[in-house]
Amino acid sequence: MKKNDFLIQYFEKRKSKIIKFFILFLLGFLIILTISNNFTPKNYIAKVHIEGIINNKDELIKKLNDINQNKNIKGLLIIVNSPGGTFVSSKEILDVLEKISGKIPTSAYMREMATSGAYLASLGAKKIFANQGTITGSIGVILQTAQLTSLMEKIGVKPIIIKSGELKATPNPLEKLDDEKLQYLKKIIGQLQNEFVDIVEKKRNLNQTTILKISSGRIFTSKQALDLNLIDFIGNETDALDWIIKEGNLDQNIDIIELDKKNSFFNLMNTKLFKNSLKPFNLNLNNGILAIWTPGL
Repeated sequence: MKKNDFLIQYFEKRKSKIIKFFILFLLGFLIILTISNNFTPKNYIAKVHIEGIINNKDELIKKLNDINQNKNIKGLLIIVNSPGGTFVSSKEILDVLEKISGKIPTSAYMREMATSGAYLASLGAKKIFANQGTITGSIGVILQTAQLTSLMEKIGVKPIIIKSGELKATPNPLEKLDDEKLQYLKKIIGQLQNEFVDIVEKKRNLNQTTILKISSGRIFTSKQALDLNLIDFIGNETDALDWIIKEGNLDQNIDIIELDKKNSFFNLMNTKLFKNSLKPFNLNLNNGILAIWTPGL
């Protein structure tokens, strides 16, 4: 046998072993994936988190819709720790939670912060729990912009803007914000603010005195929120869970499954998802009207 033939055979065998190993690895991966997706107790309480800036929460909303269709889920615990986000995304979460709450006991537990849009989303739960040190409230919306016209003049730049209407693309940092445009924007913000407050009023059955107080956009401690009927209880996560068990007449030993952690190994392998998670949240007009509390922003 020639030396070259020996090398060819060696590399052929090695190649064959690599292919077999890859096939076995792939089969094992698929088996683990199937087991991970399907191996859940018959009855259990689901637990999900609303954390960070609420913006483009499509994955969370899909998860909540799946919960709404899953007959094995007998209760839902939502852990909230967020300053809020966009009005639309927060309202979408509220809408899905309302559907779930119509079927199974649902409670929200607020941790360090559940303000603005995060509070709005929490209203979808049947009961709202807050920790003794929780900050909530900041009920309202905000639109942030800047006027750069003076700066542009100083550096000798004159913007050229051609648009179809006087209020097109308002506010525009490159245009002066006159009183007419300012009043126009205030009217838009006022309408959305009224919608926000109206939702809170109906969900929490508030009186006019309380409505005037919360309409200012101020934040509240959990004690203040309880006095204003913005929340139901001051407690901890265990209290929120115990309420679900009692309300649903469930077994004390029922399993609690954190759906956020399910398939975490496979989510890490999704490089696109991993890259997107590293992208910062940019507070700009592309995100829409914000329902957020950001001190010092």
